[in-house]
Amino acid sequence: MEIFMPRLSQDLRERDLEHELSHAYEEEEAVKKCLFSRGILRDADLPRLDLSDCRLDSCDLAGSELRSIAADNIVFKGCDLTSCRFDGGFFGKAVFKSCRLTGAVFQDCGFKEVMFEDCIMDYARFSGSKLERVIFRGCRMEQASFPHASLSKTSIEDCSLPGADFMHAKLKGMDFTKAMISGAYFSLSDLKGVTFTPEQAVMLIKTIGVIIKE
Repeated sequence: MEIFMPRLSQDLRERDLEHELSHAYEEEEAVKKCLFSRGILRDADLPRLDLSDCRLDSCDLAGSELRSIAADNIVFKGCDLTSCRFDGGFFGKAVFKSCRLTGAVFQDCGFKEVMFEDCIMDYARFSGSKLERVIFRGCRMEQASFPHASLSKTSIEDCSLPGADFMHAKLKGMDFTKAMISGAYFSLSDLKGVTFTPEQAVMLIKTIGVIIKE
């Protein structure tokens, strides 16, 4: 699946992460066309940030409250977003590359044209979120959870999913053939229209106690 990738301006202004985001929050202003490199802003409480046409390289926002964020045409590369809360936010034309997202909360978020690549996403939570044209590629997603999420045209490629929870998620149209689903949890009633390899299908059947004889 192909998605529209961010197209950032060539004249991004390098700014101090803490100063720029704190100022934008206090003044209720949008942050646009900024480059943040190696900035540190841990455990910050900055709801309703509006970020567009920005790039964050090797920034540390671990533990920050970024609820209801609006992030459009944006790149996060090598960032530490451990335990960040993005509840109710929206991400459009966004890339997360080689980021640490352990325990990040994306509850009730919207995603459109988003790529997660080579990220650590253990225990990340996407409950109730709507994911449209989203790619997870090369990510570690141990015990990530997607209950009641809608994953429309979402692709999971070369990702490990032990303990991942897809119970009661809307999965129709998804293709898991390139994912490692061993140990993941699914509601069998939600698997209509989902593509698996023959080996994966046998694995799923065994989880409900069906005995297969050679």
